[in-house]
Amino acid sequence: MTGAAARQTLRAVRVDARSLAAAGILVAGWEFLPRRGLLNPAYFPPASQVVAALAEGLSAGELLPHVAATVSRLLVAFFLAALPGLGVGVAMGLSGTVRRVADPYVALLYPIPKVALLPLMLILFGVGERAFVLTGALTAFFQIVVNTMDGIRQVDPTLVEVGRNYGATRFRLFWKVVLPAALPGILTGLRLGLGLTLVTVVAVEFAIAKSGLGHVVWGSWQTLTTPRMYAAFVAVGLLGLLLTRGLKRLQDRLLAWQTSVDVW
Repeated sequence: MTGAAARQTLRAVRVDARSLAAAGILVAGWEFLPRRGLLNPAYFPPASQVVAALAEGLSAGELLPHVAATVSRLLVAFFLAALPGLGVGVAMGLSGTVRRVADPYVALLYPIPKVALLPLMLILFGVGERAFVLTGALTAFFQIVVNTMDGIRQVDPTLVEVGRNYGATRFRLFWKVVLPAALPGILTGLRLGLGLTLVTVVAVEFAIAKSGLGHVVWGSWQTLTTPRMYAAFVAVGLLGLLLTRGLKRLQDRLLAWQTSVDVW
């Protein structure tokens, strides 16, 4: 192992250790404050009760169908958003004509909270999975479009000119020069889109779905079964962590040539 690789490994171990220490302090405070009466345990149960509720829900199989429902909606919505989102973003980044035509619509719809479009989806598709999934897909779609377009537009023009000087055709220029240079922005957009899709899917499950982790949270709040409610919160957080970390690992592998700098 080279000196640079050893330093990078040591830095990663230190970051992981700090993250674990911070999580340990948070969990300890969560356990201590309700037991001392500093927080109302009816609304803020100790962390041990939440962990027990999560373990019981998973072992009894009561929580697993809801996890599966949320994951299936999330993945379908994300892929429905990613494929056209990448295509539109690439077209807007490469072509000024496409960008001038599509940009007003993207600028108009991008800031709108996509959960606000749920009633429209229900009118168009009825109460069911299509409305839930498409509402989540719209959230990721615009995020992916914007990041992909910006990633391509921010490619260094010098790189493009060098590729042309070496005789690269349009397709080869895109594949060998533009795409690798834009890949960091594109992958960041995919990660953000995945996280936002999870948020929207859970919010939709709060509102109207009869399954999923959002439905569990809402139902537990209505019956004041707070350990189960927080267990569902933890499950959502772990799901988001697992998926976004997985995409981050993929990004690190694809961009192994890219260097990062920690300012602090």
